[in-house]
Amino acid sequence: MTSRTTVGPAIADLDRRHDALLVFDIDEVVLHFIAPFCELLAEHGARLHFDSFRLTGNVRSLSTGAALTGHALDGITAQLYAEQEQRQTAVDGVIEALERLGEIADILFLTAMTPTFYPERRRLLDGAGLRWPMIATERAKGAFLFDAKARWTGPVAFVDDLPPNLEGVRRSAPDVSLVHLMADPQFRAHLPLLPSSTFEAANWSQAETILRGIVEGDVSRG
Repeated sequence: MTSRTTVGPAIADLDRRHDALLVFDIDEVVLHFIAPFCELLAEHGARLHFDSFRLTGNVRSLSTGAALTGHALDGITAQLYAEQEQRQTAVDGVIEALERLGEIADILFLTAMTPTFYPERRRLLDGAGLRWPMIATERAKGAFLFDAKARWTGPVAFVDDLPPNLEGVRRSAPDVSLVHLMADPQFRAHLPLLPSSTFEAANWSQAETILRGIVEGDVSRG
């Protein structure tokens, strides 16, 4: 599937080996984003301050203290994505956890990263041993989860670091189990309210336990 806003396989074309499906955001869930972003900001003479749950307004010049504009942040983010193969790394424990979870459920990566950078991210994931299919889209993630829930007959779970994305999936596909996971802990104190019944994981060990419980029908593990 290739369009103006989406790159990757269509939901209907994905292999279905299991009844259950686990869908994962990538940045701050599968790959580190905040740490390499902060390193890149330093190269631009700026620093991210963890004063609230946002980037705009919290990234300030080291020399003047002025907040960087949204346009400047977009440019730095695009540079990070263009150079992601050299800058981003897998979150601790994710590869081993997904290998084990892949024995009981199908796995899909769903990222809001600009689809232009799909080839770079695909190479990065493959090189790290994260071989599962990926869709990069600027569309709301809820639409994809709605389509997935219609195709997979067993439990479907969605893991993301951003509460608005979880809420969007809750509205579009209310039967999908939601899990919040954020690799870098520095924004956690400012997290917006999570949708009701969202599971929370601080790391991949906890996330794996929760997701296995969802797939196997033992939600008490969460």
